[in-house]
Amino acid sequence: MNEYARKHRFKNLQFFVDDGYSGTSFDRPDFRRMEQMIENKEIGTVIVKDMSRLGRNYLQVGMYTDIVFPENDVRFIAINDNVDSAVQTEFDMTPIRNFCNELYARDTAKKIKSTLKMKGESGKHLTTIPPFGYEKDKEDKDKWLIDEEAAKTVRYIFELCAGGLGPTQIAKRLQNEKVLTPTAYNLQKSGKLLPPNPFKWAQKTVAAILERVEYIGHTENFKTSSKNYRSKKRVWNDKENRKLFEDTHPAIVDKYIFNTVQEIRKHKRRPIATGKISIFAGKVFCADCGAKLHYNTSNYHEERQDCFVCSNYRSNTGSCTIHYIRAVTLNRLVFKHIQGVLSYIQQFEASFVKKEREKADMQHRMSVDKAKVDIVTLKRRDEDLDTLFKRIYEDMVSGRLSAERFDKLSTEYEEEQRQVKQTIVELQTLIDNGEQNEVDLQEFLRNVRKYTDPKELTAEILNDLVDKIVIHAPDKSSGHRKQKIEIYYKAVGIINIADEDCVALDGRLGMQNRKKKTA
Repeated sequence: MNEYARKHRFKNLQFFVDDGYSGTSFDRPDFRRMEQMIENKEIGTVIVKDMSRLGRNYLQVGMYTDIVFPENDVRFIAINDNVDSAVQTEFDMTPIRNFCNELYARDTAKKIKSTLKMKGESGKHLTTIPPFGYEKDKEDKDKWLIDEEAAKTVRYIFELCAGGLGPTQIAKRLQNEKVLTPTAYNLQKSGKLLPPNPFKWAQKTVAAILERVEYIGHTENFKTSSKNYRSKKRVWNDKENRKLFEDTHPAIVDKYIFNTVQEIRKHKRRPIATGKISIFAGKVFCADCGAKLHYNTSNYHEERQDCFVCSNYRSNTGSCTIHYIRAVTLNRLVFKHIQGVLSYIQQFEASFVKKEREKADMQHRMSVDKAKVDIVTLKRRDEDLDTLFKRIYEDMVSGRLSAERFDKLSTEYEEEQRQVKQTIVELQTLIDNGEQNEVDLQEFLRNVRKYTDPKELTAEILNDLVDKIVIHAPDKSSGHRKQKIEIYYKAVGIINIADEDCVALDGRLGMQNRKKKTA
């Protein structure tokens, strides 16, 4: 183009180059700079090699060639396409060329998408940059290896979360301990200058690390997609539209710790106005309405006054009676029971395992039998919905059903059918995964062995061993305040251990006794 411009005596030449940017987008740095200069009347002629160099979106290219350039008295030349806005032609082929350029871009995008789909469905990584903690194998670029130095930070983040800290608190801890952020670490590793604050972790960075299944050795493809080849905006796909491939690369984090963290993250714990966080937050539930018990505290409270209250009672909706327990009492009772469970299992592990396996086998057989019956019913409903779709479509075509009514019914049927199909998949997974109970039991036993003689109840112990705690309403009929709480341990549920300091009730944890004060 330089030669063409000089040959035709164009002066004061300036080149605009956008390497690495797609022609389907007009949000290109040098193109925007050229656009600004046109508006400032600093450009008289725009020359491109061919029409596709201006862009591959025929609507926007047409807007520039037919509106923007003429309104700003800019002459437009496309050398190879013999286009020159200063020369009148009897039949202008420019719009057709623009449309053909867009078809080419659309076809290219389709081929790239097809290639990526084939690669993703084969279980290969689609991301070009491995997650923090991994690096590409120098001999095989599709293979990920553990970067041990970065992996230590990843494991530390999961340990902190399992220990009761949220993403914001973890980010502050990492910053205070001067741990490099992923960006700063990669810059340091490549020998480049570090950013101004290389230790400033963002909450969303920590949260993203805690949610990535790649850290347990799995590959999850098709997590995001774009609306069309023109749009660069990525949207998150639903879980059912993603592909998960297990054990595709070395794991950085143990699966049990990962699952524990995901369970904690379901019940996100935020510091209340006092800045306090209870290790029980998200694990304590009402026996009657099933709602969570909220942590109640104040700057004016002594520690013994902090308590948990049913959220439905607290909201003044009147839908539940008061379910209240002091935090120190809950801590004491739960810790005492955990100590008893640890002592019992560590002494009589073989007997405990035998009993739990028998219980799990019986429960699984019952669940599988019910799932098989439910699947038959759901498949029949799925077929019925297909028939209903056809019927309402025929009614709309024949005029017996309005288009608005058809849209409403079809939306409802589609949503129901989506839920039916999802439930069928979940039930089939339940039938197929008969070995999961044994895996969960072994993980629970490994955690029991970690704590031989704990001196206090910590968030780590609680998250490793306890699934949930159910609080019943107090019973004052005997003249004493009695309150039953139930501890559901991970993988095994309620463990029937008698406690000398607690009154055993139906084999559960027992009762909290407290005499009524008399005047």
